[in-house]
Amino acid sequence: MTKFTHVRDWPLLESALFVLMSYAAFLIAEVCELTGVVAVLFCGICQAHYTYNNLSADSRNRTKQLFELLNFLAENFIFTYIGVSMFTFPKHHFDPWFIIAGFITSTLGRAINIYPLSFLLNLGRKPPIPMNFQHMLFFSGLRGAMSFALAIRNTVSEARQAMLTTTSLIVIATVVLQGGAATHALAYLRIPTGQGQNDENEALPYRDVRSLYQATDSGRPETPRGSGDGGGEKGRLARLWGALDSRLLKPLLTHARPPLTETLPSFLRPLARVLTTTRQYTQGENNLHRTDSDSDLCIDEPQPVPTNIDPQLSYNIRNGFGNV
Repeated sequence: MTKFTHVRDWPLLESALFVLMSYAAFLIAEVCELTGVVAVLFCGICQAHYTYNNLSADSRNRTKQLFELLNFLAENFIFTYIGVSMFTFPKHHFDPWFIIAGFITSTLGRAINIYPLSFLLNLGRKPPIPMNFQHMLFFSGLRGAMSFALAIRNTVSEARQAMLTTTSLIVIATVVLQGGAATHALAYLRIPTGQGQNDENEALPYRDVRSLYQATDSGRPETPRGSGDGGGEKGRLARLWGALDSRLLKPLLTHARPPLTETLPSFLRPLARVLTTTRQYTQGENNLHRTDSDSDLCIDEPQPVPTNIDPQLSYNIRNGFGNV
Protein backbone atom coordinates (compact mmCIF):
# COMPACT_ATOMS: atom_id res chain seq x y z
CA MET A 1 0.00 0.00 0.00
CA THR A 2 2.67 2.51 0.96
CA LYS A 3 4.68 1.73 -2.17
CA PHE A 4 2.07 1.56 -4.94
CA THR A 5 -0.26 4.34 -3.76
CA HIS A 6 0.08 8.09 -3.21
CA VAL A 7 -0.93 7.94 0.45
CA ARG A 8 2.36 9.68 1.26
CA ASP A 9 0.72 12.89 -0.01
CA TRP A 10 -1.44 12.84 3.15
CA PRO A 11 1.04 12.35 6.02
CA LEU A 12 -1.60 12.30 8.75
CA LEU A 13 -3.58 9.54 7.02
CA GLU A 14 -0.34 7.72 6.28
CA SER A 15 0.68 7.73 9.94
CA ALA A 16 -2.80 6.59 11.01
CA LEU A 17 -2.73 3.67 8.57
CA PHE A 18 0.74 2.69 9.80
CA VAL A 19 -0.61 2.33 13.35
CA LEU A 20 -3.93 0.74 12.38
CA MET A 21 -2.24 -1.90 10.23
CA SER A 22 -0.20 -2.95 13.25
CA TYR A 23 -3.37 -3.33 15.27
CA ALA A 24 -5.00 -5.20 12.38
CA ALA A 25 -2.24 -7.82 12.56
CA PHE A 26 -3.11 -8.37 16.23
CA LEU A 27 -6.84 -8.68 15.49
CA ILE A 28 -6.34 -11.10 12.59
CA ALA A 29 -4.16 -13.36 14.73
CA GLU A 30 -6.72 -13.32 17.54
CA VAL A 31 -9.56 -14.17 15.15
CA CYS A 32 -7.51 -17.11 13.85
CA GLU A 33 -6.95 -18.21 17.48
CA LEU A 34 -3.22 -17.53 17.21
CA THR A 35 -1.00 -15.38 19.41
CA GLY A 36 -1.67 -11.72 18.70
CA VAL A 37 1.32 -10.57 20.76
CA VAL A 38 3.77 -12.52 18.59
CA ALA A 39 1.96 -11.36 15.44
CA VAL A 40 2.43 -7.72 16.47
CA LEU A 41 6.11 -8.40 17.20
CA PHE A 42 6.81 -9.70 13.70
CA CYS A 43 4.57 -7.05 12.16
CA GLY A 44 6.70 -4.39 13.86
CA ILE A 45 9.92 -6.00 12.57
CA CYS A 46 8.62 -5.99 8.99
CA GLN A 47 7.24 -2.46 9.25
CA ALA A 48 10.50 -1.10 10.64
CA HIS A 49 12.53 -2.81 7.91
CA TYR A 50 10.29 -2.14 4.90
CA THR A 51 7.20 0.03 5.45
CA TYR A 52 9.10 2.77 7.31
CA ASN A 53 11.27 3.36 4.23
CA ASN A 54 8.19 4.18 2.14
CA LEU A 55 6.83 6.85 4.48
CA SER A 56 7.16 10.54 3.81
CA ALA A 57 9.60 12.56 5.92
CA ASP A 58 6.75 14.08 7.94
CA SER A 59 5.26 10.66 8.68
CA ARG A 60 8.64 9.25 9.65
CA ASN A 61 9.12 11.90 12.30
CA ARG A 62 5.55 11.57 13.52
CA THR A 63 5.54 7.76 13.77
CA LYS A 64 8.99 7.62 15.35
CA GLN A 65 8.00 10.07 18.07
CA LEU A 66 4.62 8.38 18.56
CA PHE A 67 6.10 4.93 19.06
CA GLU A 68 8.80 6.28 21.35
CA LEU A 69 6.04 7.71 23.52
CA LEU A 70 4.00 4.49 23.39
CA ASN A 71 7.09 2.45 24.20
CA PHE A 72 7.81 4.56 27.27
CA LEU A 73 4.20 4.39 28.51
CA ALA A 74 3.80 0.66 27.79
CA GLU A 75 7.08 -0.27 29.46
CA ASN A 76 6.16 1.57 32.64
CA PHE A 77 2.59 0.23 32.58
CA ILE A 78 3.47 -3.42 32.05
CA PHE A 79 5.95 -3.61 34.92
CA THR A 80 3.60 -1.70 37.17
CA TYR A 81 0.84 -4.11 36.20
CA ILE A 82 3.07 -7.13 36.89
CA GLY A 83 3.84 -5.85 40.37
CA VAL A 84 0.25 -4.94 41.18
CA SER A 85 -1.21 -8.18 39.80
CA MET A 86 1.17 -10.19 41.96
CA PHE A 87 -0.76 -9.05 45.05
CA THR A 88 -4.23 -8.23 43.72
CA PHE A 89 -4.96 -10.88 41.07
CA PRO A 90 -7.62 -13.21 42.56
CA LYS A 91 -6.64 -16.37 40.68
CA HIS A 92 -3.07 -17.01 41.80
CA HIS A 93 -2.14 -20.60 42.54
CA PHE A 94 1.13 -21.08 44.44
CA ASP A 95 2.73 -24.47 43.85
CA PRO A 96 6.17 -24.40 45.54
CA TRP A 97 7.60 -27.36 43.63
CA PHE A 98 6.40 -26.00 40.30
CA ILE A 99 7.87 -22.57 41.12
CA ILE A 100 11.25 -24.09 42.05
CA ALA A 101 11.21 -26.21 38.90
CA GLY A 102 10.37 -23.12 36.85
CA PHE A 103 13.39 -21.21 38.17
CA ILE A 104 15.71 -24.19 37.63
CA THR A 105 14.52 -25.00 34.10
CA SER A 106 14.60 -21.35 32.99
CA THR A 107 18.20 -21.08 34.22
CA LEU A 108 19.22 -24.33 32.54
CA GLY A 109 17.46 -23.33 29.35
CA ARG A 110 19.38 -20.07 29.25
CA ALA A 111 22.70 -21.88 29.80
CA ILE A 112 21.91 -24.47 27.11
CA ASN A 113 21.15 -21.66 24.66
CA ILE A 114 24.20 -19.49 25.38
CA TYR A 115 27.22 -21.74 25.84
CA PRO A 116 26.71 -24.46 23.16
CA LEU A 117 25.59 -21.91 20.56
CA SER A 118 28.53 -19.62 21.37
CA PHE A 119 30.85 -22.61 20.98
CA LEU A 120 29.41 -23.40 17.56
CA LEU A 121 29.63 -19.76 16.48
CA ASN A 122 33.23 -19.50 17.62
CA LEU A 123 34.20 -22.38 15.31
CA GLY A 124 33.97 -20.00 12.37
CA ARG A 125 33.78 -16.54 13.94
CA LYS A 126 36.58 -14.01 13.98
CA PRO A 127 36.89 -12.61 16.59
CA PRO A 128 35.38 -15.32 18.82
CA ILE A 129 32.95 -14.46 21.58
CA PRO A 130 35.04 -14.23 24.80
CA MET A 131 34.06 -16.33 27.79
CA ASN A 132 33.29 -13.29 29.96
CA PHE A 133 30.88 -12.08 27.28
CA GLN A 134 29.19 -15.49 27.33
CA HIS A 135 28.85 -15.34 31.11
CA MET A 136 27.23 -11.90 30.80
CA LEU A 137 24.85 -13.14 28.11
CA PHE A 138 23.83 -15.96 30.42
CA PHE A 139 23.39 -13.63 33.40
CA SER A 140 21.34 -11.08 31.46
CA GLY A 141 18.54 -13.52 30.62
CA LEU A 142 15.70 -11.38 31.96
CA ARG A 143 12.08 -12.41 31.56
CA GLY A 144 9.55 -9.67 31.03
CA ALA A 145 6.43 -8.44 29.32
CA MET A 146 6.14 -11.08 26.60
CA SER A 147 6.10 -14.09 28.93
CA PHE A 148 3.73 -12.35 31.36
CA ALA A 149 1.34 -11.33 28.57
CA LEU A 150 1.20 -14.91 27.28
CA ALA A 151 0.70 -16.40 30.75
CA ILE A 152 -2.16 -14.08 31.73
CA ARG A 153 -4.18 -14.70 28.57
CA ASN A 154 -5.98 -17.72 30.03
CA THR A 155 -6.34 -18.56 33.74
CA VAL A 156 -9.42 -20.79 33.71
CA SER A 157 -7.74 -23.82 35.29
CA GLU A 158 -5.47 -24.33 38.28
CA ALA A 159 -2.61 -25.38 35.99
CA ARG A 160 -2.86 -22.12 34.05
CA GLN A 161 -3.11 -20.13 37.27
CA ALA A 162 0.03 -21.85 38.55
CA MET A 163 1.73 -20.97 35.28
CA LEU A 164 0.79 -17.30 35.72
CA THR A 165 1.99 -17.22 39.33
CA THR A 166 5.31 -18.87 38.49
CA THR A 167 5.84 -16.61 35.48
CA SER A 168 5.14 -13.48 37.55
CA LEU A 169 7.61 -14.56 40.23
CA ILE A 170 10.31 -15.35 37.65
CA VAL A 171 9.77 -12.00 35.91
CA ILE A 172 9.97 -10.05 39.17
CA ALA A 173 13.00 -11.97 40.41
CA THR A 174 14.99 -11.65 37.18
CA VAL A 175 14.17 -7.98 36.67
CA VAL A 176 14.90 -6.95 40.26
CA LEU A 177 17.84 -9.24 41.06
CA GLN A 178 19.56 -9.77 37.73
CA GLY A 179 18.66 -6.38 36.32
CA GLY A 180 19.76 -4.60 39.46
CA ALA A 181 23.05 -6.51 39.60
CA ALA A 182 23.87 -6.09 35.90
CA THR A 183 26.29 -3.20 36.49
CA HIS A 184 28.16 -5.14 39.18
CA ALA A 185 28.30 -8.20 36.92
CA LEU A 186 29.83 -6.13 34.12
CA ALA A 187 32.45 -4.79 36.48
CA TYR A 188 33.20 -8.25 37.91
CA LEU A 189 33.57 -9.76 34.43
CA ARG A 190 35.75 -6.79 33.37
CA ILE A 191 33.55 -5.83 30.44
CA PRO A 192 34.12 -2.13 29.62
CA THR A 193 31.05 0.08 29.60
CA GLY A 194 30.19 3.71 29.17
CA GLN A 195 32.68 4.49 26.42
CA GLY A 196 30.77 3.32 23.37
CA GLN A 197 31.90 0.98 20.64
CA ASN A 198 35.64 1.56 20.94
CA ASP A 199 36.00 -0.08 24.35
CA GLU A 200 33.93 -3.05 23.23
CA ASN A 201 36.20 -3.57 20.24
CA GLU A 202 39.25 -3.31 22.49
CA ALA A 203 37.82 -6.04 24.74
CA LEU A 204 37.76 -8.49 21.83
CA PRO A 205 40.82 -10.58 21.03
CA TYR A 206 41.28 -9.12 17.53
CA ARG A 207 41.42 -5.37 17.85
CA ASP A 208 42.21 -4.74 14.20
CA VAL A 209 38.85 -6.08 13.04
CA ARG A 210 36.77 -3.10 12.00
CA SER A 211 33.31 -2.63 10.65
CA LEU A 212 32.51 -4.00 7.23
CA TYR A 213 32.36 -0.61 5.60
CA GLN A 214 34.08 2.55 6.73
CA ALA A 215 33.21 6.05 5.63
CA THR A 216 35.86 7.77 3.54
CA ASP A 217 36.28 11.33 2.40
CA SER A 218 35.01 10.36 -1.03
CA GLY A 219 31.82 8.92 0.41
CA ARG A 220 32.49 5.43 -0.99
CA PRO A 221 32.74 2.32 1.18
CA GLU A 222 36.16 0.95 1.97
CA THR A 223 36.69 -2.74 2.56
CA PRO A 224 38.85 -3.43 5.62
CA ARG A 225 41.92 -5.57 5.50
CA GLY A 226 41.44 -9.27 5.90
CA SER A 227 37.78 -9.24 4.92
CA GLY A 228 38.26 -11.12 1.67
CA ASP A 229 35.08 -10.68 -0.34
CA GLY A 230 33.75 -8.01 1.91
CA GLY A 231 31.67 -10.29 4.09
CA GLY A 232 34.24 -11.89 6.35
CA GLU A 233 32.70 -10.57 9.55
CA LYS A 234 29.24 -11.97 8.85
CA GLY A 235 28.19 -15.59 8.91
CA ARG A 236 27.22 -17.34 5.71
CA LEU A 237 23.54 -17.40 6.60
CA ALA A 238 23.60 -13.67 7.37
CA ARG A 239 25.28 -12.94 4.05
CA LEU A 240 22.74 -15.04 2.16
CA TRP A 241 19.85 -13.32 3.90
CA GLY A 242 21.41 -9.88 3.26
CA ALA A 243 21.77 -10.66 -0.43
CA LEU A 244 18.17 -11.90 -0.67
CA ASP A 245 16.92 -8.87 1.24
CA SER A 246 18.82 -6.27 -0.78
CA ARG A 247 18.22 -7.84 -4.20
CA LEU A 248 14.63 -9.09 -3.84
CA LEU A 249 12.67 -8.13 -0.72
CA LYS A 250 13.63 -4.47 -0.42
CA PRO A 251 13.16 -3.73 -4.14
CA LEU A 252 9.82 -5.56 -3.96
CA LEU A 253 8.45 -3.85 -0.84
CA THR A 254 10.16 -0.43 -0.98
CA HIS A 255 11.56 2.00 -3.53
CA ALA A 256 15.10 0.76 -2.95
CA ARG A 257 17.48 -0.02 -5.77
CA PRO A 258 18.41 -2.08 -7.71
CA PRO A 259 15.02 -2.51 -9.42
CA LEU A 260 13.58 -5.98 -9.81
CA THR A 261 14.06 -5.78 -13.58
CA GLU A 262 17.82 -6.04 -12.94
CA THR A 263 17.78 -8.79 -10.31
CA LEU A 264 14.99 -11.19 -11.34
CA PRO A 265 15.49 -13.79 -14.11
CA SER A 266 14.58 -12.79 -17.65
CA PHE A 267 11.39 -14.88 -17.77
CA LEU A 268 10.05 -12.86 -14.80
CA ARG A 269 10.72 -9.47 -16.42
CA PRO A 270 7.02 -8.73 -17.16
CA LEU A 271 6.14 -9.28 -13.50
CA ALA A 272 9.19 -7.27 -12.43
CA ARG A 273 8.08 -4.29 -14.52
CA VAL A 274 4.67 -4.33 -12.82
CA LEU A 275 6.22 -4.46 -9.32
CA THR A 276 8.82 -1.75 -9.98
CA THR A 277 7.85 1.89 -9.57
CA THR A 278 9.01 4.85 -11.61
CA ARG A 279 10.76 6.22 -8.55
CA GLN A 280 13.04 3.17 -8.45
CA TYR A 281 14.17 3.85 -12.02
CA THR A 282 14.66 7.59 -11.64
CA GLN A 283 16.30 7.98 -8.24
CA GLY A 284 20.06 8.00 -7.79
CA GLU A 285 22.11 4.88 -7.24
CA ASN A 286 23.03 5.81 -3.65
CA ASN A 287 19.52 6.79 -2.58
CA LEU A 288 17.93 4.41 -0.07
CA HIS A 289 20.91 2.06 -0.30
CA ARG A 290 23.12 1.34 2.70
CA THR A 291 25.09 -1.67 3.79
CA ASP A 292 23.16 -2.28 7.00
CA SER A 293 19.57 -1.66 5.98
CA ASP A 294 18.23 -0.84 9.42
CA SER A 295 20.65 2.08 9.75
CA ASP A 296 18.49 4.09 7.36
CA LEU A 297 15.56 3.86 9.78
CA CYS A 298 17.11 6.32 12.22
CA ILE A 299 16.44 9.98 11.70
CA ASP A 300 19.78 11.66 11.28
CA GLU A 301 20.53 14.12 14.02
CA PRO A 302 21.82 17.51 12.89
CA GLN A 303 25.57 17.71 13.24
CA PRO A 304 26.87 20.69 15.23
CA VAL A 305 28.88 23.22 13.30
CA PRO A 306 32.45 23.32 14.67
CA THR A 307 33.47 26.62 16.15
CA ASN A 308 37.20 25.97 15.87
CA ILE A 309 38.81 24.30 12.87
CA ASP A 310 42.16 22.58 13.23
CA PRO A 311 44.52 24.08 10.60
CA GLN A 312 46.24 20.71 10.13
CA LEU A 313 42.89 19.00 9.50
CA SER A 314 41.91 21.69 7.01
CA TYR A 315 45.24 21.26 5.21
CA ASN A 316 44.75 17.48 5.03
CA ILE A 317 41.25 17.84 3.58
CA ARG A 318 42.35 20.34 0.94
CA ASN A 319 45.21 18.11 -0.15
CA GLY A 320 43.21 14.89 -0.16
CA PHE A 321 44.97 13.19 2.72
CA GLY A 322 41.74 12.41 4.59
CA ASN A 323 41.74 11.89 8.35
CA VAL A 324 45.39 11.17 9.07
